[in-house]
This record gives sequence, structure tokens and C-alpha cells, in this order.
Amino acid sequence: MTLIALNHHYVRPLFDHPHPGIHGVTPAQLEAQLRLLASLGTFVSGDEVRDAIGGGSRLPDRAFIVTFDDGLREQYQHALPVLRRLGIPALFFVNTAPVATHRVLGVHKVHLTRASLPPAEFVRLLRVEARACGLTLPWERVGERAAAQYACDTPAGAEAKFLLNSVLAPRDRECVVDRCFAALFGGREREIAEQLYMDIGMMRELSQLGFLGSHAHDHLPLGLLPRDEARGQLNDSLALLEAWTGRRPEALSYPYGSREAAPGWVAAVAADLGFHFAFTMERAANASLSAPLQLARFSSNELPGGKTPAMDAAQLFEAASPRRWFPEQAHAVAG
Repeated sequence: MTLIALNHHYVRPLFDHPHPGIHGVTPAQLEAQLRLLASLGTFVSGDEVRDAIGGGSRLPDRAFIVTFDDGLREQYQHALPVLRRLGIPALFFVNTAPVATHRVLGVHKVHLTRASLPPAEFVRLLRVEARACGLTLPWERVGERAAAQYACDTPAGAEAKFLLNSVLAPRDRECVVDRCFAALFGGREREIAEQLYMDIGMMRELSQLGFLGSHAHDHLPLGLLPRDEARGQLNDSLALLEAWTGRRPEALSYPYGSREAAPGWVAAVAADLGFHFAFTMERAANASLSAPLQLARFSSNELPGGKTPAMDAAQLFEAASPRRWFPEQAHAVAG
């Protein structure tokens, strides 16, 4: 058995922002890739993965699971109809803070700000607002990992995103990002949040389909938070989703999904709260379901039918590297 997970974010008919910052696929591109992958393996649901982890069933030898992060309204509007038409299950991992607080998540403030400014002007704005927060941005700590994490971005854009998402302390990042967003969008945050994210009715429908998972409360790198705060991020999300939908999610996607954001101790906290399985963003295949709170996942762009495929379709399951992150914690978390 090999399980390959693929992840999407933005799905919309047209990407018409003046500058690069929001990357995604059109519904037609999504459908074309899913049809191609359907010829290579079998799509499985979150419930099937959960049952296989529990030993009640077995996944197909060549299995795919489709995931969507961030709880974006366009996923419900444009991706769900494609999935229904093709009869393919999926998991939609939602953050609860945007609906609870009517605020735009920091990650999307970055996307919207970058999409509104030339790259050099975005970097200049970052430096200005960082100084206003009393910070000097540590560009020297970015390095080559930025390009690996954000392969679809320009080098400058990838470095800026990696610095914000994986280097700065969460509260420092919040100060810088909020100031950048306010400089461009002023008092429109509530309006933008209502346009950008799913509402409770959409979440309830996805939950009834067995398609809903948690992406934590805010979109913060859990591994960079104090343990109690990281636990609170997961617990708050679970409580709100259960109150809104009547069902407690069993699957988790770690915000950002990097090694720093999803270390072994966060996986242990997730297991303690009742999550059955969770996805990082390690670009790898899952040759087994051991350590189910640390499953690997590809960006959809990296798979056949994506914008920058790293493997040939005919040899996908043979060529995909097995997951290797956190080997020292794998047994403990699985057990």
C-alpha cells in the first residue's frame, strides 16, 4: 500500500491580481489533474484512511487522497462541484478564527498584499513596517529552504514568505503583517474575510459528507508556539467545529506543515486531543500508515497534471520518495 496525498489552496476561474502572490488552479485544471490521477490509482476518503489506520480495512495498493487547506470559500464554490461530478472524496481543512472573529488570517494578508504590490515594493513595505514593530528582519536565516518550500514563487517572494512563515516568532510576524495589510486595505478586513472564507453552513455540509477537517484555529506554526498555546489552537478549533457542525473532526492539517511547524511533540498533542491522522507538507509518499499523525503530502503542482510535476505519471508510485521526517518520534507517536 502507498498513499499519496495532494494539497490545494486557491481554486478559482480567473487569477487576475496585478502581481504574483496568489497561486492556484482553475476548476478545469483541477478536473484535468484529477482525471489523470484517477487513471493511476484510487481516490480514498478520510473515513477510509481512518479505518485503515485502525486496522478495520486496507487501502488500495495505489491510493490518493485529495486535500484543501485554509477553508476558502472558492474551494466550496469551485472545487466541490468538480469533486461531485467525478465522484471523488476529499478533505477540506478549515481554520475557525476567520468565522469566529471576522478577521483575515495572517497568511492570506500576506498573499493579498503581495498580489497588490510589485515584489520590490512588497519587500520595502516589509522592512518599513518591521522597523515600526521594533524589528530587524533576519534575511540571513532564510537560505535555500525558501525555494524548496515555495517553488512556485520568485526567489524574492519565496524568501519573504519563508521568513514570515517559518523564521519570525508568531507575534512578531503578526505585528508586521497586520501593519502591511492595513497600509493597503484599511478598514475592509471584515468585508474581505466574509468574501474569502467558507461560512458555517458550508462547513456543516462538508462535515455531513465526511469531508471536513481542522487546520487549527488561527493559521499559526504550532511548533513555534508554547505547548499550551499550541494545544489551545487545536482544542479551540475542535470545539468550534463540533458546535457548528455537530461532528468532531478526526483529521488535521498542520498550518504551514514544515518541520518547525509540525514537530513530534505537536503530533503527540494532536493525538491526545483525539485526532486520528494528520498531514505535514513533507513532499513524500506514505508507504505505510504508521505514525499517522505525521503523514506526508505533496503540493498538487508537484504531481502529474500539476504546473511543475516532479515525477513521471507512469512511474509515480515507484518514483515518489518515502517520508523521512521525524524518524526518532515516529514509533512513539504511532504507538
